[in-house]
Amino acid sequence: MGYPTHAGIGSDRQAPAQESTMSRLVLGINSAHPDAAAVLVSEKGILAAICEERINRKKHCAGFPTQAIAEVLRIAGASVTDLTDIAIARDSKANVARKAMFMLRHPRSGMGLAQWSFGVHKKLAGAHELVAEATGVAPERIKADFHRVEHHVAHAASSFFCSDFERAVAVTTDGVGDFCSGLIARCEGSTINVLAKNYWPHSFGVFYTAVTNFLGFNKYGEEYKVMGMAAYGQPTFLEPMRRLVRYAPGAGMRLALPYYNHHYTVHTHTQTEEGEITVKPMWSERLRDLLGEPRERKAPYEQKHKDMAASLQRCFEEVYMAYVDDATRRTGLRDAVMAGGCALNGVGNGRLMMEHHLDRVYVHPAAGDDGTASGAALYALHAILGVPRSGKMNHAYLGTGWTDEQIEQDARASGLPCRKLDRAALLETASAALSQGKVIGWFQGREEWGPRALGNRSILCHPGWPDMKAILNARVKNRETFRPFAPAIKLERLSDCYEGSHEVPFMNIVYKTRPEWRQRLSATNHDDNTGRVQTVSREQNALYYDLIDAFERRTGVPVLLNTSFNENEPIVHTPAQAIGCFGRTRMDCLGIGSFWFEKPQGLKEEQL
Repeated sequence: MGYPTHAGIGSDRQAPAQESTMSRLVLGINSAHPDAAAVLVSEKGILAAICEERINRKKHCAGFPTQAIAEVLRIAGASVTDLTDIAIARDSKANVARKAMFMLRHPRSGMGLAQWSFGVHKKLAGAHELVAEATGVAPERIKADFHRVEHHVAHAASSFFCSDFERAVAVTTDGVGDFCSGLIARCEGSTINVLAKNYWPHSFGVFYTAVTNFLGFNKYGEEYKVMGMAAYGQPTFLEPMRRLVRYAPGAGMRLALPYYNHHYTVHTHTQTEEGEITVKPMWSERLRDLLGEPRERKAPYEQKHKDMAASLQRCFEEVYMAYVDDATRRTGLRDAVMAGGCALNGVGNGRLMMEHHLDRVYVHPAAGDDGTASGAALYALHAILGVPRSGKMNHAYLGTGWTDEQIEQDARASGLPCRKLDRAALLETASAALSQGKVIGWFQGREEWGPRALGNRSILCHPGWPDMKAILNARVKNRETFRPFAPAIKLERLSDCYEGSHEVPFMNIVYKTRPEWRQRLSATNHDDNTGRVQTVSREQNALYYDLIDAFERRTGVPVLLNTSFNENEPIVHTPAQAIGCFGRTRMDCLGIGSFWFEKPQGLKEEQL
């Protein structure tokens, strides 16, 4: 196992994970795409990884990850002058012929895209200067070699090089990156051999985003809301959806372009000074003719909207399966690695696992564009530099951690009462509170890499407590009622409660809940009797596992409801943010490091 051991309760704010004598230290960067991020890797594996949004508090931040770069170096106890290589998940020289063809067919938008791409290329050509500015050193002191890694190659590398597969087929798909929207590759050892690509403007991600936008969700990254809403509808719009996209072996992903307008616009997104990213409509008036009137963002949800969502999701799954079928036929391989924004579709991944002939599937925890930072670094390390692979990445606790001393300072500054507990007392106190139906904030160890809270920056609840979904939404989350909450289960109990046996430590596969457990897990059992499961082992996260175990001893239920520790903001990053979220919401308790906060009993609801 090549990855740093996960730090649990009371751990230092990440002690140095590498020695200054190591032969290669590679910084991976995602920039000029949403979810800007930085990752530090060595021959030992990923040492540190973090999204810029966690630090600057701007969701899906698309700028240069200045603070994330400084933080991953600090976590690893390294200096920018220790870097031997810098890898950026962008290659403006990739797919030039396809770009030229597009410009000939679409002169206005093609020229605009070319000008924008040149501006990004010019900026990132000075990556040494940008990294130097981020870390406060003179550019000439940075001696690192510079590597450009094509966007979807970085996606494929992020998943393959973090798996334990000696060979696998890589399947990537998203909106677009470097003029490509997905690829199929044969991966073996330290090589990634690209066999086929899907090119802009044909994009599976655009298909899902366009209909998401048609349904009134115009903020970047809201596709998961439509996936949740799909469970409440029937696929009555399936035939119209099938007219929008198809997968043709040999030709790849094909959109019916008259229903879209993304290929006529220079920029598909806008960003405010506060960092909020809005998606421009990617559909044309022909889609209105096909589906009827679009929903306005603040309009009520009607059954037809839920039926459209169900139809969109069903069509997505059909095309997704056809795409993977083609990939396995091309390669003859039965192990697959998945990445790209579409690989965050846990329902599609679940169907792939249950119905496809694949033996094993690995999905990187940061399957979106943030994960290309890790993919670029790993590709440089293994495919370019020839450093042997270090082993499977089986946990995602690669971000910032905090000491009890730092937590205590923020606790005192808050003025809220708390007490310090040893590990056993913390587990007993927290499991007792959970068994009583209390809502608990849980802030432990190093934060997670990727968009999911996996038990270190989580809000936890009893999964079978009456009306727990409504309680949690009213007290903390304030989100749409059709969005499900996820179950976290002890790995060895997975097949007892769910119709699946493949471990899912990164919460990226949806499984059916077994009939005998649906009532006992009512708060995590979605309307279609599924759950986006996270499996937890003691090896991956001992404290979290032991908390679930203690809860099971009290209740007989080996599952906790797990949702992200935030309130309409990026997941909390610092102890002060966690304590602040606890204080302003109606959470009952907070376990942060060795400290336990609990709101006084007997207060009226409006006082909490």
